[in-house]
Amino acid sequence: MFDVTVGELVPMKPCERCSCSPKINADSPLHTIDCQPIPCDTHCPVGSEYKIIPGQCCGTCVQINCVVVLPNSNITHTIKPGTIWTPAGNPCDRYECVQIANQLIPIETKITCPHYDPKDCIPGTETIAPDGCCRVCISKGQPCNVSTTPTHLEVQDCRSKDLVNVTSCSGACGTFTFFSTNMRSLQHKCSCCQELATSERKIQLSCPDNTEITYTYTQIDACGCLPTECAVIGQSKVESTAASAKSRRSRR
Repeated sequence: MFDVTVGELVPMKPCERCSCSPKINADSPLHTIDCQPIPCDTHCPVGSEYKIIPGQCCGTCVQINCVVVLPNSNITHTIKPGTIWTPAGNPCDRYECVQIANQLIPIETKITCPHYDPKDCIPGTETIAPDGCCRVCISKGQPCNVSTTPTHLEVQDCRSKDLVNVTSCSGACGTFTFFSTNMRSLQHKCSCCQELATSERKIQLSCPDNTEITYTYTQIDACGCLPTECAVIGQSKVESTAASAKSRRSRR
């Protein structure tokens, strides 16, 4: 036993704060000991959670999410580890929550969009990329023109000694849809990059038996955009249904 004065702390249980109270014990002339549990601060900042520590009176705050405070605003957002968050109104900004050592840190990235000019787009193809950031379209590309590909011509095991510039038509042509007030329907106009002028060329091919043969091939001299038929999804089915209905009415 040991003597303590009123108000002095008395060591008792590890998670309680005990002191000698001014009250007298009813069964003895001694003062009673008043014990109160040690208060624990369970309030944690945004992005953290209170965790109990086995063997200790109080737990601690453990970071479970990344915290992003947007610049020039009071907006605070939490991000789970391994996830990416895009702020509303800023589709080109990305925040990813990654773990570095024992800390969760938000990593900011900004998407840089490629050059975009509506004048370079095929009309009607302008849209926004799936990420919601950049504007994209199907480029008009190069105009319809003659392209050449150097290659060896081969016919029945006979082969040209030198490379031959094989020609083709390549490039973009106009395709568009408009509403016709006369037809009262959507009209489709399509054009295809095709040959406009060709000529015949002759070349000598060397064969495995050491003989040569003369081979004639077609050379494309000019290309251009020529009208072609537009394939409309569901058109064949609609036309077929309409024709079938017309046939049934004529049989009645």
